[in-house]
Amino acid sequence: MGGRGNAAEVLEVLEKVLENERWNRYFTDSPTPYGFYGPEEYRIWLEKVGIAAMRVELIPKDMTHGGMEGLAAWIRTTWLPYTQKVPEELRGEFIGEIVDRYIEKHPPDDRGTIRIQMMRLEVEATTIP
Repeated sequence: MGGRGNAAEVLEVLEKVLENERWNRYFTDSPTPYGFYGPEEYRIWLEKVGIAAMRVELIPKDMTHGGMEGLAAWIRTTWLPYTQKVPEELRGEFIGEIVDRYIEKHPPDDRGTIRIQMMRLEVEATTIP
């Protein structure tokens, strides 16, 4: 599952985009829809429900997208708690602004591949007898 630091660079870009008055009006009183936690929190939660953690660790993962179109498709299909708040007729522009700002900071490589640093939280656990 996503762990602490997951897609942090995308979230930073998204925060900047939401500073724009054009977009922030659709996000008033909106809590952050994603929670990415670390091993410390998960170990406590597992224990509270009677599960013994054998391994809980954050693992970096490099996600790749085929150019701007690939990145836009990922945002359109994965970031629904954000994109669905924008009127349908403006979503393409909203997603486009996120993509443009992301590639300003993280340009595609010589093959056109866009990379995003993800952080996976892997949990290996068993029930407590």
